[in-house]
Amino acid sequence: MAIGVYKLSQKNRNTLASIIYFMCTLEMAIGMCMAGSSIYTMVAVSPIIHSEKSEVDFAFAITGIFGTHIIIQHIVGYKVCYKCVKQAHKKSTRNLLFLWSCIGANMTLNLIIICHYLRKLKNHIAKSIKQSFMLGMTHYLKDVTWKETIDRLQYDNECCGIFSFQDWEEKAWLTRYHVNVECDTIKEYRISEDILALPVIPWSCCKIDFPMQCLHDPLQQPQFAHIWVDEPSIVRNSINTTGCLDGLTTIIFIFINTYICMTALVFILQLFVFLMSRIMYTSARNAILLNNSECIAPGWIFGRGDCGYTGGQTLADIMGPLPPQTDDEMPKPTVKKSRFKCFRKKTKIADDVTATETTLENIESAPSQTIEAPDIQQSSQNIGDELKRLKQ
Repeated sequence: MAIGVYKLSQKNRNTLASIIYFMCTLEMAIGMCMAGSSIYTMVAVSPIIHSEKSEVDFAFAITGIFGTHIIIQHIVGYKVCYKCVKQAHKKSTRNLLFLWSCIGANMTLNLIIICHYLRKLKNHIAKSIKQSFMLGMTHYLKDVTWKETIDRLQYDNECCGIFSFQDWEEKAWLTRYHVNVECDTIKEYRISEDILALPVIPWSCCKIDFPMQCLHDPLQQPQFAHIWVDEPSIVRNSINTTGCLDGLTTIIFIFINTYICMTALVFILQLFVFLMSRIMYTSARNAILLNNSECIAPGWIFGRGDCGYTGGQTLADIMGPLPPQTDDEMPKPTVKKSRFKCFRKKTKIADDVTATETTLENIESAPSQTIEAPDIQQSSQNIGDELKRLKQ
């Protein structure tokens, strides 16, 4: 039994081909977005993630490769669609459509698997960024690379700390090698007795547009030290209070969520393209089997003649008995030899007629002889009969 039978005219098949062309173009645009976002993430975002940069690069390199795969897949789809409409009678068209459909199904399945792991990668990336930032805060004054990375990150994203600026105040990033723990000022501003926690944050946490001096270090700004006690709101207004974790993960999460949505769209479009290409191809093929490539013919998703399947309805069952062939549709014999023979036959007849007419003229122009009347009449009648027979 045929599945998904639709009767299509030549105009319907051309319209279906136009829709398939449009869907292939749309999927190519999606593939370009996938490849472009993957490249941007590898170049601009992953360098910020110090410890997990290689893993993030690998994940988005895979997504970029599959985006390129989508582009190539649907460039070939233009050729497949053309052959399905114009060259449905060829065996190569059937094989090409089958191979193209299998590659598309494999590509879509791989995209779904990648999206499943990207969802897990989101939590892993958030945890990795948090651990990397905490490690960088600890080594902020010990490692020049970490200091430059965190300063650039906080300054460019206008953020401070992991969750807020208080992470710097609660973190023991200042040690006894950086400050004199026996100093009265240090004892005054020391927040905790267990760790060396002070209300000091890096300069990169300062707001760019703050009209006054940034109040980020009471140890180095003793003339404004009373503000930390009397007007703490002014201190907060001079620095960025939001953390950097949300800003960093938001960009990557947007790309991952967008990639998942694009994969779902690719899956839907690929399914529609497969179904429509099958119906269009089988309708064009069946139209040729009905002895008229422009007639209305049934197309189906799966039916008789597909993959060796011999059951189900035949074309006669679906369309009814075939109409009788007209004279124009009758097969024409080979004309090369027959034309040559016909030409020889006509030439021979013309020669015989010319010879007979010449004989008659000779007889009429010959000198008068004494011939019996019955013999002359009989000869003339025989010649006239022969002339009529040759002309016929």
